[in-house]
Amino acid sequence: MGGYYHGDLPAKFASPFIPGELVLHTTHGLSRYVGTREVEATDGTIAQYFQLDYAEGHRVFVPVEHVARLSKYVGEEAALARLTTSEQRSPYSRSQKPAATPAPA
Repeated sequence: MGGYYHGDLPAKFASPFIPGELVLHTTHGLSRYVGTREVEATDGTIAQYFQLDYAEGHRVFVPVEHVARLSKYVGEEAALARLTTSEQRSPYSRSQKPAATPAPA
């Protein structure tokens, strides 16, 4: 079964994000990074995902291989994107600005 990992990940993987910080997804907009989760598919394969929480209790799991779609948010505290509106289509509107692209691990 899947679980949250904060140090039990293989040495080759290091999350560029800290749980609780704001992260921008290129498609979905501003979210809060919760952590990394290992998920087992019905075929028995296991993959690692970044868990991102959005407004209204929505959550998105992004495969760790897609880290380039994410960037740290720099700026004042801001409202999380609502996945049920067009806000998700324009993640850089208003004062939301991405930080520099995370360096490869």
